[in-house]
Amino acid sequence: MEQSESTEDIYNRVKTQHATLDRRLQMLMKKSYLTADEEMEVKVLKKKKLYLKDTMERVGEELRKGDKS
Repeated sequence: MEQSESTEDIYNRVKTQHATLDRRLQMLMKKSYLTADEEMEVKVLKKKKLYLKDTMERVGEELRKGDKS
């Protein structure tokens, strides 16, 4: 993370990463059969997405606090 990166930039970057993971997860979930590797990838993607969602919530809260100031 760059030091010059604003809170809004961080939020947008994380949101983009979350959307990318979501697209990959949706592709996997459309398959009628998942290999063991794909099943593991689904688990990892879900955990990463959750982490990014939590990050977006925290950063979004910072943005909302900044708007109130």
